[in-house]
Amino acid sequence: LKVSEMAARLALASLRGALSRGRATWSMKNSMRASFGVNSNGFGGVRYFGIEVNNIARWASCKVENEKDAEKLDELIMKEAMPKLKDMEGFGGMRRLFCKEKFDYKIMISFQGLKNFQNFMNSEERSEVLPIMEEAKKYAVDNEITYQNFVLDKFSSEWGQEATSALKEDDPTAH
Repeated sequence: LKVSEMAARLALASLRGALSRGRATWSMKNSMRASFGVNSNGFGGVRYFGIEVNNIARWASCKVENEKDAEKLDELIMKEAMPKLKDMEGFGGMRRLFCKEKFDYKIMISFQGLKNFQNFMNSEERSEVLPIMEEAKKYAVDNEITYQNFVLDKFSSEWGQEATSALKEDDPTAH
């Protein structure tokens, strides 16, 4: 066998093994391209893994006029949306990012495992949250909220983990 053919067979075996263990990849096409070492030039070395989908984050993002509107979004989302999501199986929490310079506002919800995320996307809870997000649009400068899904991995120091675990369980910012 040629070296490239052997590499392709090993990559395929590795991918099959990951899939058989229930580890999905973010994109079969891109995962296979990476496994076979194909880039835009048609060659680029060999990788034997893809980005595994262990946790999923869904971002909702908008630009607000001022900090007061961001506070109104916080109140709406934390009081009305969070209670509907917090008890869902695999719910990893909610985080908010707000840029005080550019007034960018982002909410991230996360789920442990692809199946839990898929369950959320088809859930009654999501259908209850959608009208809340429609109401939230009135605080966005252009009356729009954009959504995007990400594979989520956490890279943290031991100190960062200790700081996170020190937060109270009933604190919605800790989720």
